[in-house]
Amino acid sequence: MNLAVLVLLPFLNFGGHAGAVSQSFNQKYEAGYTKRADFFLSLYDTLKSPDYYSCAIKYARHVDLQTANKNALLMLKHPTGDMFWMVAVMDMYLHGKNDMSPAVKEAIRNAWKTYTPYRGDTENHWLQYHSMLFLASEQWPNLPGSDWYNGRSSKTNLRDSKNFLLAWMKETTTIGSGEFDSPDYFPEYFNPLVLLAEYAKDPEIKQMANMMCDYYLAEFATESLDGQFVGGYSRVYEPAVYEPSRSNVNAYAYLYFDQGAAIHSGWVTIAALSNYRPPKIIYDIAHDRSKPYVNTSIKRVRNNIRYGKERNPKVFKYDYIDSDYAIGSIQGGFLQPIQQHTWGLFFTHGFPFTEVFSIEPYWSGLELGTFFPEERETMIASVIDSKGTYNKPNKWTGSSPFERTFQHKNTLIVLYNIAPGTNTEYVDGFFPKALDTLISDWHGWIVGKAGTAYFGWYPLQPYEWMNEGTYTELRSYHPQNGLVLEARDKSQVGSFDHFLSLLKNHKPSADLNPKHVAVTYRTLNGKEMHFVFPDVRELNGKKVNMMDYRYYKGPFLNSAYGSQVETITCKGMKMILNFKKLTISGSGN
Repeated sequence: MNLAVLVLLPFLNFGGHAGAVSQSFNQKYEAGYTKRADFFLSLYDTLKSPDYYSCAIKYARHVDLQTANKNALLMLKHPTGDMFWMVAVMDMYLHGKNDMSPAVKEAIRNAWKTYTPYRGDTENHWLQYHSMLFLASEQWPNLPGSDWYNGRSSKTNLRDSKNFLLAWMKETTTIGSGEFDSPDYFPEYFNPLVLLAEYAKDPEIKQMANMMCDYYLAEFATESLDGQFVGGYSRVYEPAVYEPSRSNVNAYAYLYFDQGAAIHSGWVTIAALSNYRPPKIIYDIAHDRSKPYVNTSIKRVRNNIRYGKERNPKVFKYDYIDSDYAIGSIQGGFLQPIQQHTWGLFFTHGFPFTEVFSIEPYWSGLELGTFFPEERETMIASVIDSKGTYNKPNKWTGSSPFERTFQHKNTLIVLYNIAPGTNTEYVDGFFPKALDTLISDWHGWIVGKAGTAYFGWYPLQPYEWMNEGTYTELRSYHPQNGLVLEARDKSQVGSFDHFLSLLKNHKPSADLNPKHVAVTYRTLNGKEMHFVFPDVRELNGKKVNMMDYRYYKGPFLNSAYGSQVETITCKGMKMILNFKKLTISGSGN
């Protein structure tokens, strides 16, 4: 297991197999980790206002217990926050039960009897809810149903929560998470798992949680660029699209990998207080960009309640990651409501405004009705109340049934075939003003430069430019539309001028008839890509069948779909996570 169990032996999982070199790494890493954790935790040192995270930190550090007790009692008078409250209050209790006053302990126990937290309606809600109910049931065993808010005994709550957690783990490691690769929702998955890994008494749940922490961090390390989660996402809020450093996952990249932006976040304090450390192999993956690589993976669509032919269609993700840029995409269509992000080109230069992408800012009752059980006619207003950008004509996130992608390495084709009568019969493209260079027309290409990374965007239809603050926006009012994107860096093509000279001789051939939207393009690497909307993809005349994707395939992560066995490799190390048997073999240390 990867959980350090002795204060005198921190980071044991890094040093248990590899001898003196690894031990040296352990000590250096732990020293850096402690400083980074203190950065997040120190924000709360002088905080006097009631806050569960602040109380947890005071209890864990055994400081200012009087303030912690006072504030805890104030907050527990009127609990709010549902499953988010469950995580925050259990984090506080588990770190503080040996130091908090009897009055606080009594108030916490009473809250679990009298306050009924909402279970929620999304996957992350359910994981948080059942993880914390499991821990609470272990902490207060042998109580009758009359002592619990839901009327069930400790034994029943423990059994039901364990069954949910093991079933969730099986589904996630077999067909993927419905809220996949979310820069903003990473903490909602990682934090309950960290608490389970450290505090669960049940050895099966403890091992499962520890392995799932490795699973999520290994996935993030593989699909990241200097702390940015790259590619297509299931869910992301707008600020994290146009400024990736503002996403919650950046705090975890900084904490565990010493990368990205050191943003303050109450969420990350839960991880910063824990004894969990990633294996060295995962740390090395996050830092190894010595060679460009392709990583493909299969995720799953959130539960289709209506209209779909199957409950959880597959999501196919393709990432090309180099040392100073990355392109990532999912295939397009309805894969997640409201906050989907289908593709992006990311840079390490020009931080924090670093992403180039496009969107058809679609919204409709059809989309919401696919994923939510409420009546379509009333649902749009309800969603706008909580996600105010949903029907904005210039929004930055969302899925569209009229958008599809085809990616091969560092070349991407995006096609749109927007039906008449759609609320938004146009396509928007976004270019950060932090780019060193942006040229609007180079022999038909829009070209840009970010440090030593270059890109060319060939629009398939006329467009106009708009100004969006930190971004320059392209808008094209043509329902049959699309683009071809090429990205390279100095090590691949030499100078920017040479890159421009290559683009000059490469132009796509497009058919933009509503009944046949298609493009043929020969890449800078000499590969012929043929793409017909929605799902005909050919490379050098051979059909590309995404159904042939493995669960993971790449230089670092590999797994057969449905196998529940993930092989992690890097720099001669190999670690195998077997979720069927709940075992870890090999050495990632």
